[in-house]
Amino acid sequence: MSINKGNVFSSKNLCEYMLSSLPKEASPQLRDPYDAVALISHACMLAAEFRLQGLGEDHRIETSSEPDSSPPLPLEWNASTTSNYAFRYAHTQSSLQYILKISRLGSKAVINGLGIGDDKVHTLEIAIKDFLSPNSFPFTCSLTDSDLQTNQNKLVACFISAGRTADLGAMIKFQIIQKLAPGLRKEGYEEPAHAASTTPDASAQRPPPREPPPERGGDPSPARDPLRDDPLPPAAQPHPFCDPLAAEPRRPYPAGEFPPPGFEDEYEMNRPPGAGGIGGGRRLLNIGERDLYPPGLGPHDPLRGPGFGPAGGGMGGGGMHPTFDDPLFRGEGAGGVGPYGGGR
Repeated sequence: MSINKGNVFSSKNLCEYMLSSLPKEASPQLRDPYDAVALISHACMLAAEFRLQGLGEDHRIETSSEPDSSPPLPLEWNASTTSNYAFRYAHTQSSLQYILKISRLGSKAVINGLGIGDDKVHTLEIAIKDFLSPNSFPFTCSLTDSDLQTNQNKLVACFISAGRTADLGAMIKFQIIQKLAPGLRKEGYEEPAHAASTTPDASAQRPPPREPPPERGGDPSPARDPLRDDPLPPAAQPHPFCDPLAAEPRRPYPAGEFPPPGFEDEYEMNRPPGAGGIGGGRRLLNIGERDLYPPGLGPHDPLRGPGFGPAGGGMGGGGMHPTFDDPLFRGEGAGGVGPYGGGR
């Protein structure tokens, strides 16, 4: 075989690998397009210097010690009536063995590759109508060396064209071989920089940082990026915002109708507006306050002048035993009618 070292996956090189792998005694050598997919998959493995060890995991064949030799496939390589194929390979640059299986799935051919011990399956689906011509099958090549060019042309016609043959070989190279054994070194075999590592960069998988939520009182409708996942929605807040769990505001005086025991209302903070105090009406809670004054110097002290008492001008009442002229019976204002309908 005269293999072009410039590009081992060219259409011409793959055709030479396929023709040299076909058993001479078989007729027809390719029954249908699925045989052709299995054959070109085997040719791509040979182009990357894999050596065939057997058909499947348990089958073994005799291998040649010469690295450039590629013996024909056994006669039973396509004996399956269900279009299922299996190959096992080894490589000088790896201690693993590799399994390649091709199976028919409807109108597609599925190629599965696995490194024994790696247990990671790599899959490639091929639409038969896109790469092969069913009218070119069954296929049988000539047995004479003088018909090599004719056989290559007939084989290329099975794959529609030389361009389609190279495209299918490139797909098997990128999706199967480079993932099975990344970093192979061979003249005429190159890998792109991104294919040297089977794991993507961690920075490419890191999600974009979330923007901090807007502060309270800021713009209620911040700019939204429809290409980025929305963050968690903010908690619902009524307007105006009222937190039921927040502490109540401090009041200037104790809540309730009566002050707590021991509380001295020195500045009359609990006094209702307009009640009590100098010149005001008498409060009901001040009953008995006159008993706090010395005899003769009660709230109607003549030295204080008229109009300065809690009764507002010398009206009676204020002791522990109020009389009927006490404001308690007359209401808030002096000289009025009491709550029980009694007047003076």
